[in-house]
Amino acid sequence: MRAELSAYILFSCLAALSACSLTQPSAPGEPGPPPATKKLARPDDLSFLRVQSAAARQGRIIYIGVYGGQVPTWEGARYFIPKDWPSYQKLSGEEELARIAYHDSLMHVLALEIARRFPDSVTVMIKGDTEVVAEVARYLYAPGDKLYLVGHSQGGAVVADAAVALRDARIPIQMIAEMEGFLAYRIVPRNVIQAFNFYVPTTFSICPGRDKLEAEDPAATRIVNIAVPDPWGPFNGPCAPHRNIDSDPRVWKPVLQYIIESAGEPAAIPLQPASAGGKGR
Repeated sequence: MRAELSAYILFSCLAALSACSLTQPSAPGEPGPPPATKKLARPDDLSFLRVQSAAARQGRIIYIGVYGGQVPTWEGARYFIPKDWPSYQKLSGEEELARIAYHDSLMHVLALEIARRFPDSVTVMIKGDTEVVAEVARYLYAPGDKLYLVGHSQGGAVVADAAVALRDARIPIQMIAEMEGFLAYRIVPRNVIQAFNFYVPTTFSICPGRDKLEAEDPAATRIVNIAVPDPWGPFNGPCAPHRNIDSDPRVWKPVLQYIIESAGEPAAIPLQPASAGGKGR
């Protein structure tokens, strides 16, 4: 039975990656060339983030976004700091944030807004597996910090597994958010305060995301499972809805709202979920 399950998981991953390779953007890749990621060989490659926030008071925000697609081990892990990308540095207003989400990733939008509102925060995007993400989180975290983890597709599965590893390390997590977590672990561990699960409702998908997460301890963890039909984004093809969910405002607005409120700052702009049509910019 275990061998059959492993074979199914391998086949599902290969099929999903093949289908997603046929999914193409239907609009130019604005606002600029794709961001360049850097090699991440070990957690202390990010020591500059700890130095930058060393003077901050206890209780920083630590935000880690995890890319989908292949999730490499330390040998192939990469990272990116969204606020340092030149194309982002002149951004202002919700419309431009929506443009970033549409053409790039809503996870970058979250990182940008967190950095803008909370200058002492630590924000980083990672392309890596569970071990990479969990070790980086352990390295960056200090008691009193609020840790937020967000992942798309296989990145969602990484976030789910990293939460379990961090539970075992006795590290609390303020929030995890999974977008179409591909074969993600269904049970949210008790060290997570808030979990968001965004999925595309469908009867069949080559790239299936979890449609429901459950709490290990319902008294400790609040879970919200949110269907996002016909997600708004730049892709078309077999896996378009699965990929487009990483652009949709019905995802990034409520997550950003929660981060702002749970971090103790009132929202400066209205962040109401998009209308039922779901395609508002």
